Amino acid sequence: MTSHRMRATLVVLVALAGLSGCASQVRLSGKTMCEAHGGSYASQTKQCSYPAQPPPRTALQICQMHGGEWDDVSDTCAVNDRTK
Repeated sequence: MTSHRMRATLVVLVALAGLSGCASQVRLSGKTMCEAHGGSYASQTKQCSYPAQPPPRTALQICQMHGGEWDDVSDTCAVNDRTK
């Protein structure tokens, strides 16, 4: 996966975590970051394995992967805050 796509995914994760209002720092596990990029995480070696070339995903698919509801008009994904 390209570094641009990886940065974009992390930006989305940080933005979603920041929606809770009081969070000044977000902690993401290695597993969370890896799986957000379509990888498989090995906790013993702390390594993320990626498929050779994952197929492109639509915004709808990515939103659904995060358990959200996609709004095509506003081009946004609504994800429930599971920390509350």
